[in-house]
Amino acid sequence: MGKPELTVIIATRNRACSLERTLECLDQAEKNTLQAVETIVVDNGSTDHTPILLARWQQRRPALRKVLRVDEAGKARALNAAWPAARASLLAFTDDDVLIPAPWLGAALEFAERFRGYAAATGPVRLPPEHRSGPTASLVELYRTIPLFDLGSKPLPTKHLYGCNMVIRRSALAAMSGFDPRLGPGASGLHEDGDLARRLRAAGFDIVYWPALEMFHIVESERLTWDYFCRLHLADARSRWIRDGNLGLAYATRHWLGAAAVWAMWTILGNRNRRMRARGRLLSHTEYLRLCWAARRA
Repeated sequence: MGKPELTVIIATRNRACSLERTLECLDQAEKNTLQAVETIVVDNGSTDHTPILLARWQQRRPALRKVLRVDEAGKARALNAAWPAARASLLAFTDDDVLIPAPWLGAALEFAERFRGYAAATGPVRLPPEHRSGPTASLVELYRTIPLFDLGSKPLPTKHLYGCNMVIRRSALAAMSGFDPRLGPGASGLHEDGDLARRLRAAGFDIVYWPALEMFHIVESERLTWDYFCRLHLADARSRWIRDGNLGLAYATRHWLGAAAVWAMWTILGNRNRRMRARGRLLSHTEYLRLCWAARRA
């Protein structure tokens, strides 16, 4: 068998049930393309039945499926173990909590030919069709803890990358030395994808939003809670602190005051969704301010 045209990389930890659905979707997507596609799944220290699932999955197509194990926690660390092992010059990254549409692999391969001047691509991340209306959709809009993204139906340059739906030329990722292991789930919590996008652009690489590269993100009920909302925004602050460094007490205070003012405004106006959004920013800026004070005392 020749060299694959594309390598799909997934990092997973203790999500055997959702991972199984993701891999089933990927199987269907593979049947929808004629090119050889390699898949690497990195088990980031799972203690559920993920290893058994992956062993069975790999046995069905051993020539094009790899399973790696990285016990030290950190999605970015797991991805950094995977991409150097990829055989393809084009890398597609997704997560273990998505439903992969059948055309996704074809869209990733089309990016490589159609957008030769771009180093990377991302596409829309949407809810599955059955969750786009009703109570679940309302909670998704209220909490905004599902990483949805949509810039419309036309390709255009973007500064974003979304970890569950991005394609990167291997040469560009190598130039960045991969992902920052201090960031992302299992480490700071967030922003390993956004940090990569920022470093790519700073190095002169371009990113395109490619609408055909569509991904569906499943809705986990535990994400639609106040507790998860708070944890997410605290992780945002800690990740920004690591990514950006200490920007100073004046910066932190100014942004905290701005966030507090916006939260107060939407509270007075009675807009529930915008008030919740502002509350999230206020939580994040409060934590960032606390980190600044702690650094100053130290």
